[in-house]
Amino acid sequence: MSENRSLFGRILTWTVVGILAVIALKIAVRLIAFAVGLAGMVLGVAMFLLFTLGPIVLLGWLAMKAWKAFTREEPAY
Repeated sequence: MSENRSLFGRILTWTVVGILAVIALKIAVRLIAFAVGLAGMVLGVAMFLLFTLGPIVLLGWLAMKAWKAFTREEPAY
């Protein structure tokens, strides 16, 4: 009888270990998916800023530089 209990104990132990391993894998996969989603969102915002707002800001900066260059008064010596 002690061998049967030992076998039952081993089966129960490995069943619990297997369930805990599956739970740990599910948590790890969800964390990885969250990190990938967050990275994708950050990359999307960065691309929007770089390729949508960046050219507008660059053109505005160039226009201000040109405005200052063409409206500068010549010093009277």
